[in-house]
Amino acid sequence: MGTSDERTAADTTLCVVQARMGSSRLPGKVLMDLAGRPLLRFMLDRLRPLAVDHLVVATSTLDRDDPVADAAAAAGVEVVRGDEADVLSRFITALDRHPAATVIRLTADCPLSDPAVVADVMALRAATDADYASNVLPRTFPKGLDVEVVTAAALRVADAEATGRDREHVLPFLYRHPERFRLANLRSGLDLGHERWTVDTADDLAHIRRLAAAMGDDLDLGWRELLALAPITDPVAEPGLHLRLATIEDAPSMLTWRN
Repeated sequence: MGTSDERTAADTTLCVVQARMGSSRLPGKVLMDLAGRPLLRFMLDRLRPLAVDHLVVATSTLDRDDPVADAAAAAGVEVVRGDEADVLSRFITALDRHPAATVIRLTADCPLSDPAVVADVMALRAATDADYASNVLPRTFPKGLDVEVVTAAALRVADAEATGRDREHVLPFLYRHPERFRLANLRSGLDLGHERWTVDTADDLAHIRRLAAAMGDDLDLGWRELLALAPITDPVAEPGLHLRLATIEDAPSMLTWRN
């Protein structure tokens, strides 16, 4: 992470990784073992090449999250702490401590986060002058490579106006109001939104452990290289409703539905 005392808030980028022990489906997942290190540490080590001015882990003030703070500190990463449910307020605390023009949101249940994807979303936001940019609207990357990038100004508007679950999930307030905020989305060029590279369940963790084992000592492996090592899930074989990207062949149907 590059830093410079000469840079001003107008030039700087803050990356916030939110993490907590209190997951309802897999409690304590962010510190479970992944290739010989805590899952959070694995992610922070993957993010080392990311060119940002400040990297911060945001966790809660609850005693059960003390180990999260300790793990981040052991990795040499600063910690901010705040309300467990009001995650948006934690981001504002981080921004107050490290004034920046741009804020990146990542989550600690995505240990395979790729710094190159983060950089691409950052570049898209800058090129489009968007208030909010992501790679999940629609999702074409595997779930677990999620990136959201927002201007500090837009984040502060969300803090002033968002309520309820929009504060827990930090940024929905922005993309729920496209009439107020300029939005941009990065697509992978593939249709991989059904792939799970995140950790919500024990099965997810087992899958991520297999991928991490395939990586060996090469933590800098890019997501496309990792994809070559990963078995692809057939969405047709999975039960339930699945979304895919629209194609030109869908145009007649889209026109009918619109009318």
